[in-house]
Amino acid sequence: MGMPINNPSGQGATWVPPTDVERALFEAKSRGDWDAYVSVLLGVDTFSYKPKDRVDNRKLVVNWLPEQGPEGKECLVVYTRGELPQRRHDAVACEVSLPFPPEEWWGGELQGMLVNPGSPSGTYFPDAKRKRRHWKSLKKSVPKRGHDADQLLTKYTGPLHGPLAHGLACGGHLAVHNGVIWNEVGDVYSHYEGDVETLRESWGVTDRSGWQTQVTALLEGRNSPVEPEFLLQVRDDLSRQYPGSHRDPSMWQQAAAGVLTQKGMGPPGIDAMMQLIARIVRYEDRFRADGILPPDGYVSSALGYDFGRAVNFARWGLSARFAEPYEVEQVVAKAGELTRQVYGTWESFSAGYILGRVLRFDEEAFGHMYESALTPHRILTQDPGSPWRNIPFALDAPR
Repeated sequence: MGMPINNPSGQGATWVPPTDVERALFEAKSRGDWDAYVSVLLGVDTFSYKPKDRVDNRKLVVNWLPEQGPEGKECLVVYTRGELPQRRHDAVACEVSLPFPPEEWWGGELQGMLVNPGSPSGTYFPDAKRKRRHWKSLKKSVPKRGHDADQLLTKYTGPLHGPLAHGLACGGHLAVHNGVIWNEVGDVYSHYEGDVETLRESWGVTDRSGWQTQVTALLEGRNSPVEPEFLLQVRDDLSRQYPGSHRDPSMWQQAAAGVLTQKGMGPPGIDAMMQLIARIVRYEDRFRADGILPPDGYVSSALGYDFGRAVNFARWGLSARFAEPYEVEQVVAKAGELTRQVYGTWESFSAGYILGRVLRFDEEAFGHMYESALTPHRILTQDPGSPWRNIPFALDAPR
């Protein structure tokens, strides 16, 4: 994985495949195994470009932008995620479902398909249109990826060490769950139309100003409810003063009730906070059973949920063209810095992230909102190629 390939063009050059996908394409191409090559394409995310103005205006029919193929004729162009080119202001990367349906070929005008132009992993299929039926038969043998098919995707030519990589790794839960590259500040997160929809439907964000407001709130830990963080701070202070007291929920409740009474909170409010403590305790019991927390561990802060989301939110904003790459890199690095100020290990950060998520959305169902964080946690803590296994949480610590 990520190792240079010697002489891909026969000119003494070396080439590092951006991801495992491009390596698999190159190897199939080198063998002349075109069914294997196409099968790789059919099983991964692929993209092509459309005019941005027509996509934004939600035109009913928006044609893919063709390019000139090796024969001098216009053809359709497909990119894999690791080979997406630099941002184009007039065009956006949209998801492609291969093989292209008949209506995408402009009648009889287009016949060929160019894959990853300019890359050693790329090729040209001059008769791609006529191969549609054969490619559909190949697709039947390609494993289908479901919505929850969590996977760790690394870009070997992207940031792998240092503050930017650390910050990107803090966004690992969502990157793994969404099946996108974790270490990229690229033109798209998932794909342009999907990222715009995510911001609009899940966050109510439709412009740059809305993006800036939300990303600031996430970095300041203001997107999530304040009550859990207050209670976790009370327990953390208590455990520092009385080592071992974190094992006794009644001491936690008594200490929190005392502080809340001093702040002027009435009995109904205090009762609700006591119930929240009991809820946190039940979640932590499950965390220990599932390996999120060690046997005697507890969550010191849930701010990790806002910081981790800030990384992904920033990347969505870049894809939606609400932010520039340098701004997103600043947000990502800041999220990493804030995370290091609050936590001491990847595991403690992950526990805080997951607690913040389930307290917000799970209602003790231990359903999708829990499982969709638990599986990435296990992948990120156990996979030898995970950034959490290769980037020290404290950046100055030896690897």
